[in-house]
Amino acid sequence: MKTLQRMNATKPAAAHSSAHALGVLAVLALALCLTMVTPVIVSAADAPLQVSVSIPPQKYFVERIGGDLVRTTVMVPPGADPHTYEPKPSQLRGLSGSRIYFSIGAPFEDAWLARIVAAAGPSLSVVPMHKGVTLLPAAAPLHSDEAEHAEGKEHHEDHHAHADGHGHDHGTTDPHVWLSPMLVRHMSLAIRDALAKADPAHAATYRANYDRFAADIDAMDKKFADQFAALPQDRRRFLVFHPSWNYFAHNYGLTELSIEVEGREPSPRQLRAIIDLARRERITTIFVQPQFSRRAAQTIATEIGARLVDADPLAEDWAANLERTAKALAQATGR
Repeated sequence: MKTLQRMNATKPAAAHSSAHALGVLAVLALALCLTMVTPVIVSAADAPLQVSVSIPPQKYFVERIGGDLVRTTVMVPPGADPHTYEPKPSQLRGLSGSRIYFSIGAPFEDAWLARIVAAAGPSLSVVPMHKGVTLLPAAAPLHSDEAEHAEGKEHHEDHHAHADGHGHDHGTTDPHVWLSPMLVRHMSLAIRDALAKADPAHAATYRANYDRFAADIDAMDKKFADQFAALPQDRRRFLVFHPSWNYFAHNYGLTELSIEVEGREPSPRQLRAIIDLARRERITTIFVQPQFSRRAAQTIATEIGARLVDADPLAEDWAANLERTAKALAQATGR
């Protein structure tokens, strides 16, 4: 009997303990549910700085300096032609959150930069990375004066056939400044300073990231200079379809020869003149880029027994692209 009484006496305590445990579990479950449904609020100070650029290589520059502190929007997507690309309305609307637009003098900007600024609103600051850079002259057509004069009516008609704006003529200067490592080193100062001004709390980080990027560029420049220094003078010319690599060539004592004539594919007479010149130059490689037709380049390659090699001036991984192109140029010019 006493044993039974003792067992009965413990029942209220056990029941109380179970109820307490259930209550704790209920509270924990409620807290978990609230955590799952309650939105995480991120302060404006913690959000990445929104910036926009014209072409993919600029994204590489900005992110080398800004890192995770920035989020970059590219207006001309990979594979698109920056001479003729027209942004989608959704792209223009998406600019409303951007604080900075880094321009670089790409042909796309001639037609669209003013509309980009209008779409983004007064909070957008336009920073021209290429300000103060001395531009090189646009490439001269690679065909003889004799061939040009012999064309007569054919050239006149060819000119009017392409007068619809589908050519890639750059006018009197070459805009491809981002393909010179040392110009990028200089232009990236504008990125560093603009990010630091817009986000002073992280200015030291931007400066440190720039210093590391500049050191990488210095090492790259020395490597390229050593790579091309040993080339004989009669092995320093290379053939491209679209004249994009003049700044790179200028830096390292090379000469770019372009198939395009005033931003357009050559006429049959011009093509024959280029084939003759390519044979005299003993060209074995023709550099092409994915944004443009390969038709003329392929015709020349077939005639002279050369190969086509991609060299995309708009590749987003700028450093890897320059390393790859420099190696191909050294092989092509070294012959």
